[in-house]
Order: sequence, then C-alpha cells, then structure tokens
Amino acid sequence: MALIDFSQFVRCKRALPVAFLIAVGLWNTPAKAASLSLENLTFSEAAGDFTITGGERTSDALRVFQDVTGPNIDLFISVQGLLSAGLIGFRFESVLTNRTNTPWVFFDHELQEQFGVASPEEDGLSFAQGFQSERPVSNRFSNVDEVTDVRDFANFSGGVVNPNETVTFRYFILDNAPNDLFFLRQRPNFASGGVGLVNVPPTPPLAPVVVVAPPAPPPVVTPEPEPVVIPEPVPVPPEPEPVVAPIPEPEPVATVPEPGLAIGLLGLMGLGLWRQRVR
Repeated sequence: MALIDFSQFVRCKRALPVAFLIAVGLWNTPAKAASLSLENLTFSEAAGDFTITGGERTSDALRVFQDVTGPNIDLFISVQGLLSAGLIGFRFESVLTNRTNTPWVFFDHELQEQFGVASPEEDGLSFAQGFQSERPVSNRFSNVDEVTDVRDFANFSGGVVNPNETVTFRYFILDNAPNDLFFLRQRPNFASGGVGLVNVPPTPPLAPVVVVAPPAPPPVVTPEPEPVVIPEPVPVPPEPEPVVAPIPEPEPVATVPEPGLAIGLLGLMGLGLWRQRVR
C-alpha cells in the first residue's frame, strides 16, 4: 500500500503538544493554489513558481508531477489529511521538470510543521531516519546528505538536471504530530552546510541553426545531336556492255565421204586393176 501505518515501530521523535504548534504560528499558513488529492491526502501549491501538473498512486508510493518555471524556485507543497486517515507515514515520489533556463546541480528537500520554519528534532515529522531501507534516492543525483544541517532535510548532489529534463526523488515521510498539516520545501541549486543557493550560470540559448542550402547544381545541358549527314551516293558508272566478238564463219571443211562409199570406191578400183591383170 502507498500509505503505511508505522505506529508499531518505536519513533525516534516525540510529538509536541498542539498548543505549542499553535503558539509558533502553525495556522498562519499561505493561501493555497492548485490542489491534487491522492489516497485521502491533499497536495497543494503553497509558494514558489511551480505547477502541480498531475499525480498517481503507484503500487507502493504516491507520485506527484510538477513543472518548475521560476524565477522563484523556493517551492512549498502543503500536505494535509494524513492524521485524519489514521496513518503516520507514506512513501512519496516527487517528479519535477526543469522549465527554467538554469541547470540544477543540487536539490534540497526539507520538512516543516510550520510554514517557513525548518522541522526540528522531536516534532514527530521526518524523512524516516530510523529506517535504513527507506533512505532518500534520486534517478539523477548520486549523493544524499542528511546529517550536515540540524533540520529534517535531504540534500541531493552529484548530478545535473538540464533545462527541460525531469528528475525523480523518492523517500518516506513520517508524521505523528497531532496536527493534520505539514509542508514539503523543495529548492533547486540549494547546497547544505551553510552554502545556500548556488549560482549556476544559465544555459546559453542555442544558436539558431542556419541551414545553408547547397548550391544548385548547374543545369545539365544536353548537347544537340549533330545532324547526321548522309553522303550523296557516288554515281556508279554503268558497267560497259561486254564486247562480243563476232563468231567467224567456219572455214569450209573437205567433205569426208561416208565409209561405205570409200570402201566401195576402193573396191571398184581394186576390181579394175584385177581385170587389167587378167587380160
């Protein structure tokens, strides 16, 4: 549960009488601004330039989101309703976004029963110093100082939260005082040990980014294609007509008698000779 009853534990602080709290001016509290209700508790903007933007109940804590704008970064949240709920403690997550132009290198958290007065010992209000498992932690700061100053505080260092970045602080708040109202003071860039507010130079504005367009490439000129000159065909002289030599008349050829006629003549001649011999 997000709200836990620690009444069975031995308290390291003793509650003061209500009369004393009234005498020191408990009820002289600042006017409240925007409020947020979670698990019967009411978280209200009490002082400083910040805005409670929302909240939620997680599985084991109450979480409150805040935007810090400045210039007044001495921030107070009033918390009311713990006593009427019958409880003396709850686990708290404070989630803050840096909307200033200055980085945060310290962050101080302080509990107060009376607005503007640090919570002393024995008033019943604390960051649960008696429980080692509930020591304050942060996702952006590595160091936590809880002993340097005589007050109920947790001072974070060893990190940085730049403009527009968000940091989460987680701790347990115990309150068994007889009143039903206390204050959580949160101070960016406040160091413990009497150092006080640390002057951190603002983040210089980013120089405007001038985007220089690259020079336009020269236009691509496509050369006109050279005209294709088709040469005039060279006139081919006509082939000379072939000279045909006249065919010579054939020379007269002696008539060769047929073989039968020749044989007959020879036979006649031979017959004539034979007859002459016979005579």
